[in-house]
Amino acid sequence: MIERLIVDADVCIKLGSSEKYCILQQLLQCLSKKSFIHRYVYDEELLITASIKKQLNKLICDGYLEIIDESSLSFNDNALFNAVYSKLANVMIDQSNPRKNHGEVCSLAIAKTMSIPVFFTDERNLQPIIDRVLNTGLGDIVCIRIIDVVEKIKREEIKGFGRKQAKVIWRLSGKAAGVFDTEIWPIT
Repeated sequence: MIERLIVDADVCIKLGSSEKYCILQQLLQCLSKKSFIHRYVYDEELLITASIKKQLNKLICDGYLEIIDESSLSFNDNALFNAVYSKLANVMIDQSNPRKNHGEVCSLAIAKTMSIPVFFTDERNLQPIIDRVLNTGLGDIVCIRIIDVVEKIKREEIKGFGRKQAKVIWRLSGKAAGVFDTEIWPIT
């Protein structure tokens, strides 16, 4: 089980939008001891369905998830947050569309500042940017993606989930069932 992680909007949207399955809530409870979400992501990027907020609010009430932002940081930590934010923004935010990637940049800056080592996202090309811009060997951040979660379930590293739930996670995230059945976790 992961000690601490911060969750991205894309994972919340993919896994939390279903009214039928509470996969986001169940998975965060089993994946980490403590999860965080940046206030910008929670307030500004997750406006699509009530199901997402319902699952996140349940996690908050049960103490599994905490909304965080830079307003509660000390003076020195706030300076660190701003420096990390600027460094990431220079690489990840296009001035012609400043809202795109803003949630990821806020989340990664607060993760680096608060030493949260895992970023739960499904962005494919984010780890190389993190490695190049943020990771120095001290307090490094690692991305965990949907494929990583499915592989952890397959290796029985995440309790309470089996092949059927892994396939639901895969499908909810918009990935092809055929790929899951033939390449990711074939039926034996």
